[in-house]
This record gives sequence, C-alpha cells and structure tokens, in this order.
Amino acid sequence: MADHGLLELTTYSLQHKTEYVKDFGLIRVVEILGGDPKWDQATVTTDSFCRYEPLNRALNTQMIIDWPVTPGDGAKTYLTISKTVLQRIIDGKTHGIAIKALGAINASFYSMEDEAGKYSVWLHFNLEK
Repeated sequence: MADHGLLELTTYSLQHKTEYVKDFGLIRVVEILGGDPKWDQATVTTDSFCRYEPLNRALNTQMIIDWPVTPGDGAKTYLTISKTVLQRIIDGKTHGIAIKALGAINASFYSMEDEAGKYSVWLHFNLEK
C-alpha cells in the first residue's frame, strides 16, 4: 500500500503575471483517467493522446493540488500527492499524473533527456506493508 508522495519538478523557465491574483498563475496537477495509455513521447499530440475526444475526458476535472511554480532555472517545485492517488496509479486504475496551467502562466520543466536525467521529474513515495 502506498503512503503519501512528493512530485519533484525542476523549473526550466517561468513567465506569469507579476501582480498576485488569487488562484491565478498556478499549475494544477490532475490524474490521467483515459486517453491512449501507450502514447509515444516522440509523436504524441493532444488529439492523439485524447484519441480525438475532448481533453476533459482523458484528464480528471478534479484537481489533486494547485500550486505555484518555484521561479528560477533549476529551482525545485514540490507537490504533495495523496496516498489514494498513488495507490490508484500503482493499481493501474489511473494512467498517471498531468500538469495543466491555471490562468496566465507559461512554465516548462526539465525532462529526463536533459543532462542524462539529472533534472528528471521524480515521484518520491514509500510503500507500507
């Protein structure tokens, strides 16, 4: 059984509104409930991932967490993932986690290809017996 987890993202770039507006300019983490579970990173598009259905059919409309991105190249953003969500991923009931923008924000994160995975996305969690 899974315990709570921590999703670690490394910021590559971030642009957002300079003035603070509540719940605006955050990222939203959601579960992937549908879509093509065998999408190819090299060729995937939104349409091919969603199997030409609306995005809200592939992604859960209920958020896991809304959170600000830590600014600065190489900065870390940590997002709490509940044990319930992690267990659904482990059990194959959900296909993973997706990140969406909320409002006027343009954020990008390092991928596993950058510097031999040095800045890869990490999902840290413990398993309980």
